This record gives sequence, C-alpha cells and structure tokens, in this order.
Amino acid sequence: MALLFKHVQDGKTFRTYQRLKNSEYEIMKSAAPAQATEQLINQFSTTMRNHLREHTDGTNINKSSLLTTDYLNHYSGMVMLLEQLPQTPEELIIYLLSWEPVDYETHFETSGFRDGDLAIRAYQRSPEDIRASFDRVITSLHEESLKALALVRIQAEAGNRQALTETCETSAPVLRHLIDEAAAIINQHSYSQNAIDDYFVE
Repeated sequence: MALLFKHVQDGKTFRTYQRLKNSEYEIMKSAAPAQATEQLINQFSTTMRNHLREHTDGTNINKSSLLTTDYLNHYSGMVMLLEQLPQTPEELIIYLLSWEPVDYETHFETSGFRDGDLAIRAYQRSPEDIRASFDRVITSLHEESLKALALVRIQAEAGNRQALTETCETSAPVLRHLIDEAAAIINQHSYSQNAIDDYFVE
C-alpha cells in the first residue's frame, strides 16, 4: 500500500491513507485474506478517484467520468478534412493521409494540453465501466478511421474522384457518430446504441 501512495502528496489523501492503514488490521481480522485485499484495493481506488475529482475544477476533465473531450479533437480535425476533401482534394490529401490514430494517454503526453498529466492520471482512475465503454468506442473509431483513409489513399492514387467523394460522404457520418458517442460517455449523457448501429448495417 505504501508504494501505491508513493506519488500522493496532498495532506488530505495522506490522512485518508493513514486511516486505511489503521483499519487494515480490523479488516484482516474480519475477512479472509483475499476479501481483505480486495477491500483495500477498492478503498484505495475510491480514495484516489475522489482525490483526482477534487483537482478537475477549472479543467475540461469531466468530474464524473474523469475523461475529457479534448482527446476527441484529434479525430474531429481528421473528419473535417475528410468532409472537405471532395472540394479541394489536391490541397488536403497530403494532410489527411498523414493523419494517424493515437491512444488517449499518448495524445496527452505529446499534445501540450495544459492539464495533460492530470488527464492521464484521471483516465487511469476513470470508473471501470465508463472507461470500458469509452475504450470500446475509441477502438471502433480507430478501425473506421483507418478503413476510410485506406480507401481514400487507393482512390486518390487511382485518380477516381467519384469513388473518393462517395467514400468521404459515406465515412464522415460514421466517424461523426462515433465521436458523438464517445463524447456522450465522457459527459455522461445518454446515447442510443441503435443510432450508431444503423451506420454499420452493410
């Protein structure tokens, strides 16, 4: 437990840790070792999650999900290029094809985002069910983005402008809806799964 708290420096969290340490003996007396360990881990996770939430004021990190929509800007910019590509393919194609997906933590390590370190630590402590749903949508967003860009590359190299336009017009709404779904998870708004499933019907 001490190692887990090595990087915690604020007094309130340290006092909470002390209380957890003081209660550890009682927990061990009243529960089997495996149960006691699970209880301590859950207490630690809750303490750290609440600690991080206290530091989200004044940031773009959602206090409930501990995620931020700033990450989605990386994808929104690419979709904007995809939507504009049919009008000016010669000017935009090089920018679009140089785009690559990036995972959440890497994005904030390299983006220069003011609260990047906090965003990473908050993501790591995001409630498990919320982060699992978010990661699932982001995986789909990665896959659909790469699929669209692969088609764009082939059609641009072949000089097939009509097919290129059709790919952009078909792919952009799918990506937009995935971005909206991810944003809904971050902001803890309801979002109909049927609304996004409709875009994947072959």
